[in-house]
Amino acid sequence: MNQGTEKKAIMGVEAPYFLMWRPLEPDLERDWERQWFGHELNTEAVFNIRGIGIREPMFNANVNRPAGTGDWLMMLFHEAARLDSERVDASVDPMTLVIWEPGVPQFYSWVKAAGQEPHSWMHVEGTSVLRLIRTLGLPRNVPFVLPDASVMDGALALMLEEMREDHPDKVILQNLFENWARGVRRQTQPVESARNVSPALLRIRRYLDSDFRRIPPLDELAEMAAMSRSHLCHQFKECYGSSISEYVIRKRMAAAQRLLYDLELRPGDIAEAVGYPDIYQFSKQFKKSFGISPTRYRREQVQS
Repeated sequence: MNQGTEKKAIMGVEAPYFLMWRPLEPDLERDWERQWFGHELNTEAVFNIRGIGIREPMFNANVNRPAGTGDWLMMLFHEAARLDSERVDASVDPMTLVIWEPGVPQFYSWVKAAGQEPHSWMHVEGTSVLRLIRTLGLPRNVPFVLPDASVMDGALALMLEEMREDHPDKVILQNLFENWARGVRRQTQPVESARNVSPALLRIRRYLDSDFRRIPPLDELAEMAAMSRSHLCHQFKECYGSSISEYVIRKRMAAAQRLLYDLELRPGDIAEAVGYPDIYQFSKQFKKSFGISPTRYRREQVQS
C-alpha cells in the first residue's frame, strides 16, 4: 500500500483517509481483481472511476466509515454479510447490493471469517452519477437484492479493462456505467413485458458463472434445478438464447479475450486459466469464436 489522499471536505463532510492500492501482480491462482485509480476527489468531475474490485475477499472485519468515503460506493455482497453493527450475525442475504452516496455512513463486515466472503465494488464520482441514479429510480443507501451477479461483475470487468488502457476513454466508461445502472434497474424493477426468470434458472446461471472453467454434467445441473435434463436444457435456451455449453464457452472466450491483454501470460497459461488443458483445443475454439487465433489476436489487437 502506498500513501493515501489528504482529507478533503465534500458537501460539508470531511472525507476519511483513503488507502491507495498498487495494481496486483498477475496470479493465475487468484480468482479476484482489485485496483485503485483515484487520487484527490474532484468535485467538478462529470464522471470518474476511482477504484474497482471484482469478487475480492473481505479481509477486514467491521469496516466503519461514519463520514462515508466522499465519493459513491456501489458494493455487492456475494454471500450473506453484516451491515448492522449491532448484530453479530448476518443482517442481509447473499447477493445484496448497496449504493452509498457521498458522505453517508458505511458499515459492513464478513460473517464467517476473514478472506472468505467475496464482494464486488466500485468507487465513482461525478455530477452525472446522481442524475442517472435518480432518473432510473435506483435505491440509495439501503440494501436490496440483485438476482444475478453477472450484471455487476460483467460491467466491472469491462470498466476495469478500459481503465487499464494507456488512455482510457471517459465516454466509454460513462456508457459502461450507465449500462450497469440500467442492468440493475432491469433486474430489480422489471417491466411488465419482461420475461420472468425462475429462481432455479438464476441459480444455475450463477453456478455456471462462479466457475466457467468446467462444464458440469447435465445430471448435476438438473438435480440442482429440480428439473429433468430435457426440461432444463429447453428452459435455459428459451431464457438465455443458448445452450448451457454454449453459454459457458462464451464466458470462457470473453475471459480469454481479456487475459490476452496481459502480455506476461503465455497462451498456454490463458488456455488453462479458462478451462482448456489442451492449448490446441483452446486455439480452435478461440478462432471459431473470434475468427482469428489467440496469437494473432494478441498481435493485432493488443501489441499493435
